[in-house]
Amino acid sequence: MANFNTIAGCFLASALFAMVVGKVSNAVVSPHHLEKPALAVSNAAPEGEGAPKSAEADLPPIGPKLKDANVEHGKQIFKQQCFTCHNDEKGAANKVGPNQWNLVGRKKASEEGFSYSSALKEKGGTWTYEDLNHMIFKPQAFVKGTKMAFAGLPKEQDRADLIAYLRTMNDNPPPLPDAAPANAKPADANKQPEKK
Repeated sequence: MANFNTIAGCFLASALFAMVVGKVSNAVVSPHHLEKPALAVSNAAPEGEGAPKSAEADLPPIGPKLKDANVEHGKQIFKQQCFTCHNDEKGAANKVGPNQWNLVGRKKASEEGFSYSSALKEKGGTWTYEDLNHMIFKPQAFVKGTKMAFAGLPKEQDRADLIAYLRTMNDNPPPLPDAAPANAKPADANKQPEKK
């Protein structure tokens, strides 16, 4: 019985001590409620210099890098990064992603037997070198709503090497773009040549 009394006394003393500490700490530290939130959260998109830029706006043209791209390195990148989801052999079946044979110059969302996202179908056009550059850089930024879960290749030379390799996986590889300087502006496609 003495043990029970000792245990009960210790328990009651501990409970009383915790209650006293709680009361004292509430008296010493009292919360001060703000009239307005300290951080205002807005759903509006940021504007001005601090606003994030789109992936497309900051990416230099890939054309100048393609001329000296390393096709063998691009093949290695494909085997390491892409082969799990894509085939690159002529006539091979689609995997999680569409077959990449004849990709360069092919109409987007057109590989037979593959179910593309509506976002990629709506993108339209053909797979140009620049479109491939943007897609490989950040698929979700280039085609918002794509089913492609790949995070992207941040290094420009890796993208150039991969695109150069994909170009070789083609029945009729499209010509490489003119290697204009990265800061050069593209020529106006609608402008008629001057007559002499």
